[in-house]
Amino acid sequence: MGRASRTKRERRAFSESLLGRASDFHAIEPSVREANHISLPKVYRFFKDASQADALVSGMVWLSTLEVCRAYEDPLQGDPNEAIHEYNSGHAVGGSGDAAFELIAARTGIHIGPGCSDITVSNCTSVQKLPDAFVLCTTESFNPDTLGDTFGRYCVEISNPSEFFRLLTMELSKIYQVRKAAFGRVIYRERSFVGLQDPPGPVGFVKPPDRYQDQREVRFLWVSNSNARLQPFLLNVPNCAALCKRIG
Repeated sequence: MGRASRTKRERRAFSESLLGRASDFHAIEPSVREANHISLPKVYRFFKDASQADALVSGMVWLSTLEVCRAYEDPLQGDPNEAIHEYNSGHAVGGSGDAAFELIAARTGIHIGPGCSDITVSNCTSVQKLPDAFVLCTTESFNPDTLGDTFGRYCVEISNPSEFFRLLTMELSKIYQVRKAAFGRVIYRERSFVGLQDPPGPVGFVKPPDRYQDQREVRFLWVSNSNARLQPFLLNVPNCAALCKRIG
């Protein structure tokens, strides 16, 4: 495949996808089609209250939202820039048929029509933001000494996260029209990128490394078609109980 065709495909994917792609990323489309499966034998969920851990073991799963996560006051839990990526064009000159230039322009929301030349794009910015979504945050690291003070010392081990994710998605889809659903390891990089740099990762699955990297988060995320403000709630998924075990 030539560079121009590849760049056009990347430009189209950039403009169409909120969640993006990653090699260690598992996604379910509205048709519940699986793709990009990741292999994780277990993940862990820490709680500050024993009753919350017991609820998960019984199949009652608390789903939070991105907006709630953005508002947490604890800097190790809250992240006001959660699921927000910033792009800067840098300085570029080109025109129609220049695939690299067209990609830079598209990333800033500029359409380059046919027959255009000698166009300058300089220091233009754009923001990709996932307005809100249901989210469940876990970790692949059972490390109470590191995570206990922030998230609590009561812990539930979740086996077969892929099946856990599938069951949750099917149950949530009975209540909300789920447009996108995905789970995977959080990528620890800066959420800004420039020019022809690759995006840092799927929106909603990238966090800066300096503060959060030790958490080794594995995230479950669901984007709904609902126009109403999403509210955290307790989702009853009885079949998940067999995958959950108290270990702390």
